[in-house]
Amino acid sequence: MIENSDFFKTVLDSLPEQIVVLDRQGEIVFCNQYWNTFAEQNGSEITDWVGLNYLDVCNTSGRNGDKMGQDVSKGIYSVLHGEEPTFYYEYPCHSPTEKRWFMLRVVMFHFQNADFLLLTHHNITERKRSEDLARSLSRTDALTQIANRRYFNTFLKTEWRRCRRSQTPFTLAMVDIDHFKLLNDTYGHQKGDDVLVEFSAVLSDFCRRPGDLCARYGGEEFALIWTDIEHTEAVKLAEELLIQIERLQIVNEHSPTKPILTTSIGLVSLHPQGMNELEILAKADELLYEAKQQGRNRLVAHKLN
Repeated sequence: MIENSDFFKTVLDSLPEQIVVLDRQGEIVFCNQYWNTFAEQNGSEITDWVGLNYLDVCNTSGRNGDKMGQDVSKGIYSVLHGEEPTFYYEYPCHSPTEKRWFMLRVVMFHFQNADFLLLTHHNITERKRSEDLARSLSRTDALTQIANRRYFNTFLKTEWRRCRRSQTPFTLAMVDIDHFKLLNDTYGHQKGDDVLVEFSAVLSDFCRRPGDLCARYGGEEFALIWTDIEHTEAVKLAEELLIQIERLQIVNEHSPTKPILTTSIGLVSLHPQGMNELEILAKADELLYEAKQQGRNRLVAHKLN
């Protein structure tokens, strides 16, 4: 059996993650080579870590208002006092060239009648990227790359409640491509898909602020949410949207409305009170139906309260 301490140090130095060992007072008694390398690559001027107090750094950082310092300090003490067997903490550590995430893991071990803490910092960037991609895919329409109906429902509920609390204006517009089935039947489904993508790109240009959203609600029907703007401004935006869609000059020769692509919009604005988000959705749908009944290629808008 190998008992040479140099052998085990070499093993730890070969691992591509930062490893440090603390005594019960939080003082560093060992760090592997990757710890030193990572610190140097990220601008640290410290060349000898052994003897420095890791816990003191966390405590000082926490007292200065740094949440990570507070959380890590609390987590280390929970392991140190036997309250938790292991502490995990995920955190960002971005470089000038890339976004990175790491996971800190803290466990206690005993050696020669003394307690020590083993801290490892493992790079979880690839996992985080995969999670972000999965999260994005779960809320994005695969064809148009705008929000899907599932995410729209979540966003609608969240923004409705926010506007109700702050009593700020809320606008919902339901948008439908006129005679899209005729376009599909005339030019084929691939052309129809291309039109949906181009149409969605125009919608996206009208939803640039954090409280805005454009979503594919289903088929050729879309939804727009605008918050913190009054009814008159929302109407101007919707009217401009009608113009921009016509300017695409996408041919739909058999459409009884116009031989180019047009759209119909039902829009409702209000300061949320009394109603819920499902009622506002039903009202916008009702106004969209009116726009179609009146001949399409138009906006029907209504301001409540």
